[in-house]
Formats: sequence, C-alpha cells, structure tokens
Amino acid sequence: MEAAPEPSSAARKFLRGTEQVKTLLDEVADYEARDAIAFSSEFERVSPSEGRLRSFATEREPQPEHWPLLAGEAIQNLRSALDHLVYAASGGEERTQFPIFDEASEFAARSPSMLKGVPNATKDVIEGAQPYRLAPQDPSAESLALLRRLSNADKHRVLATVTTAVHGEAVGIAEGVEGHWEEIATGRILGSGCRQISVYLATGDGEVGANQLEPMFDYEVLIEGMRMPILKGIVHRVYRILAEVESGEPLSPSAPYPL
Repeated sequence: MEAAPEPSSAARKFLRGTEQVKTLLDEVADYEARDAIAFSSEFERVSPSEGRLRSFATEREPQPEHWPLLAGEAIQNLRSALDHLVYAASGGEERTQFPIFDEASEFAARSPSMLKGVPNATKDVIEGAQPYRLAPQDPSAESLALLRRLSNADKHRVLATVTTAVHGEAVGIAEGVEGHWEEIATGRILGSGCRQISVYLATGDGEVGANQLEPMFDYEVLIEGMRMPILKGIVHRVYRILAEVESGEPLSPSAPYPL
C-alpha cells in the first residue's frame, strides 16, 4: 500500500493553527461556563414608589495568562499558511505573499508583485476569496480581513488583547413595576476586582422594593473587541482556500470543515 503523501508546508501551518484555535475556544467555553465572573446588585430607595438598582461584576477567576500568546500563535499560523500556499504555487519566487484587500482597485494594483509566478487558476481562487468579493457591503468584517487585522496587530503592536465583557443583561420585574436603564452593562469590559456595570431605575404604582426586581447578566470572552467565534470563521475561510488551491477543484458544498 502506497504511503500517503506528506502534507504541504501550508497544510501543516494550517493544521497547527487550527489545533491552537480549538484549544483556545475549548478553554474559553469552560471559562464562560464556570462562573468566573460573579454578578451582584444593590437596591437604593429613591422614594416609596421609586428605586435604583445598581449592579456589579466581580472577577472570581482571572483569565489564563497564556491566552494572548496562544491566540497570537494561532493567528500567525493561519496567516502563514496562506503565504506558504502562495510561495509553493509560485515555484519558490521570493517576496511572494497572499494578498488580502478590501477594494478591487487595491488588489489590481498591488497583487501582481505578490503573486509573481503563481498560475492563473490559483490567482482566480485567491481573487475570489478577497473580502471585497465575499462581503461587498462591509469587506472589513469578512473573515480574511479579520485575519489580516488580527495578524497585523499581533505582529506590529502587542499581543492579541483578550478581554471579558458583559454579553447580555435583563431585569425581571414584578407586575405593576416598570423601569429603564440609566447605565447599560452590555459590552462593558470587565477586569480584576469589583466594578459597577449598570444602573436600572424602577418605578411603580405602589411601593417598589428589591424583591420585585431580578437582575440577570452573562459574560463572554473577546479577542480585540470581537467575539471568539470569528476565529472559527477564519479557520473555515483559510481551509477552503487551501483545499481549492491544493486540489485544483472547488470545495464541495457538503465537504466537512474543521472545527
């Protein structure tokens, strides 16, 4: 039986990056599920029929310190997989690079030098995967554009910023009570210690008390201010490009994706 061919350099980079993304996402899911952030509230009476509910978040468990490093390594491996793909397709031309552009004019002007020696069929796959092609209404939000943003931040600035933020909030109120938010918690970045995250003013026809209000909050981990599932979308986009270039065929709609 003939041995399977060794995976390409691009495939090996991709597999390593995918493994790191999976590790990070699994650890984040565990962190989000185990009440690492505790929420509490205090009721302040304004008048017999009006009260102010102040809510707080307390970090009970800090984020693991290795997350920014793990995120950066995963991002760079996925970005490098695309560059290795272009280098191999070019036959070893120096200074090649996988182009990622938000505008067709930029791609037309700058990609020829990046894709020197690359066959036209491969160029077509690369051009078809550009953010301006796949997300013309908002190219900067497309997976490859996000990969570029994360890669550039990690390479040229600091480690990827991984933070925790309030994801959702609500207040259950008893019959005859109504209210509104004076300060909103959703999207608020959390950190060490205890900090106020929201203020809710409740009013009623009769006396309003703390037992008539039920605050509810949850939290999520972000990378560079974006939700973690974007990493899964990046893995899928890079996988499709690699599969189509290395096989020379479009990826089947029913093909399984990693992650």
